[in-house]
Amino acid sequence: MLGARRTVLSVPSPGRDAVAYVFEARCATGLCQSLWIGKDMKHGKMAEMLAGPSEQAGEIAWTPDASRVAFIINGYQLRLFDAGTGANLGALSLIEPDGAPPSRVARGVTFSANGAAVTFDDCPRGHSGCKPAMVAVKK
Repeated sequence: MLGARRTVLSVPSPGRDAVAYVFEARCATGLCQSLWIGKDMKHGKMAEMLAGPSEQAGEIAWTPDASRVAFIINGYQLRLFDAGTGANLGALSLIEPDGAPPSRVARGVTFSANGAAVTFDDCPRGHSGCKPAMVAVKK
């Protein structure tokens, strides 16, 4: 990152004892984002640097027990991290992308009570007509 960073998204854990957030700063290819998890925004740990301006975080969702946190990238991909260690637990597509940008996006991502699935709205980009959807998540 080349420039001063700014917070573009932050969501506290269910117990409000941690926070997941996204910083954005100028980089060689434009504006780049990094994903962070921590006790607070001064004592966080970077979980991942996104691959330039082509990847953008749009939502953050915590499991109800706050053990895992997910960042939604480009409106369709869920990237899952261990909230305590910041370890990458994998990624999965909530919606299969059909172009760049995809014609549909996932909105309102929420984990189930046991953290084994996420529910979301599968929405056309730019107009109404959302449909409910659910995807299983590896524990």
